[in-house]
Amino acid sequence: MMNKICALVLVVLFLSVTGGFAQGRPAWIGQVEQTLKQKETAWKIGDGLINDHGATMYEESFLFKKGALTGVVEIDVYYVLTNPEETFGGLVTVTDNLSKRAKKTKLAGLGDEGYMWTSSDRNDYTKILFKKDITFVSIWLHGRATAQRVAKHVAAHIP
Repeated sequence: MMNKICALVLVVLFLSVTGGFAQGRPAWIGQVEQTLKQKETAWKIGDGLINDHGATMYEESFLFKKGALTGVVEIDVYYVLTNPEETFGGLVTVTDNLSKRAKKTKLAGLGDEGYMWTSSDRNDYTKILFKKDITFVSIWLHGRATAQRVAKHVAAHIP
């Protein structure tokens, strides 16, 4: 009987402690959303996916639509990531492998580290991947200039 009571107490304590670490949507992501809607008026910007993993991670994406063109901006905030540089390096390697025909360029001025993959056609889709501390951003949009402009909008709000 005492073992059952101890187990119940431990479960209640565990749930109360983990519940106290829930993060929710970072306020600055709301600012990103407003900036994108105000400054990228040629695109219809809507909600994508929202995954709140509580104390470990928050992930949100925004869908972009303009006629038949679509794109996405994904923001991932990792609260318990022990080595963001190594994890980001792995994402860059995967993107390199998936984008073998695209030209990779290192981007300066976007957080801690950033890259852009473009095709030879300036109006084709562009992939941008950058990180700032524990926040990773992935952008996939039509047009190099549009993708770079959107990346700057997002980067300006990351604390």
